[in-house]
Amino acid sequence: MQIKGIAMRAVRGLVLAAVLTLAFKAEAQTAASDSLTRALATFWGTSVKSERLSPAENLRFLEGVEAALTDTTSASSAYRNGIGVGMNFLSGLREMESLGMKVDREAFAKAVVTVLNGGSVGFTAGSAGEFIDRQIAPLVGGYDSSAFTPESQAAFLAEAAGKKGAVTTPSGLVFEVITEGEGDFPGAADKVNIEYTGRLSNGSVFDKTEEPVSFDLVRLVPGFREGLQMMRPGGEYRIVLPASLGYGERGVGDVIPPGAAIEFTVRLLSVDRSQP
Repeated sequence: MQIKGIAMRAVRGLVLAAVLTLAFKAEAQTAASDSLTRALATFWGTSVKSERLSPAENLRFLEGVEAALTDTTSASSAYRNGIGVGMNFLSGLREMESLGMKVDREAFAKAVVTVLNGGSVGFTAGSAGEFIDRQIAPLVGGYDSSAFTPESQAAFLAEAAGKKGAVTTPSGLVFEVITEGEGDFPGAADKVNIEYTGRLSNGSVFDKTEEPVSFDLVRLVPGFREGLQMMRPGGEYRIVLPASLGYGERGVGDVIPPGAAIEFTVRLLSVDRSQP
């Protein structure tokens, strides 16, 4: 799966994964790997720290996160929630490893549990994001900001909305059926198994899967989450998100410009229904 900006996707949707590749010299690889491990633990761990759990549930949740990264299982609800978060982290780590990125899983597991417990591993959420951004910036080549003006993004959305069969939801999401699937729509608490390609308004691909990936809907950006709940398993769809439903005025490093509308072509393979 070749994804530009995987680290930004993991934390800002845990959805939208982006390509990260480090070209450090051999003598600096160990230190760089350690810094990346702690940065990822801080950046990803901070994104799920707001879960409201009792002390006992939180303990099980943390055990689940760590266990998911070390192939341990459990039956409790809180533990399974932790497993789900850990598996999302693990999916991101595997993608990085497939690209030649070295991240120590055991060290990451310990670091992210420290962050989830309110501790620090040497980064704040902001500095972790900045560190990861600095690794991405020289690799993706940046973008021409003049091509992503508010006017150009409005025109891109209007063009998408004008296509035959496209509908625009009250939130501003543009939704188009390419091939309709069958069965029930995903629920807000479900997990989806999908393949997708993400593009900017200039047609450049910022994110593309090479094999199916799984996401919890609750952890995706609003527009992606809304669009997926309009899809049926087995179908293929196109959704175009205004910046307000995607990555807003901040964007994602040098991958997604500030204020950019983004387009996804999505195949919904299956839905893992949440347990009542």
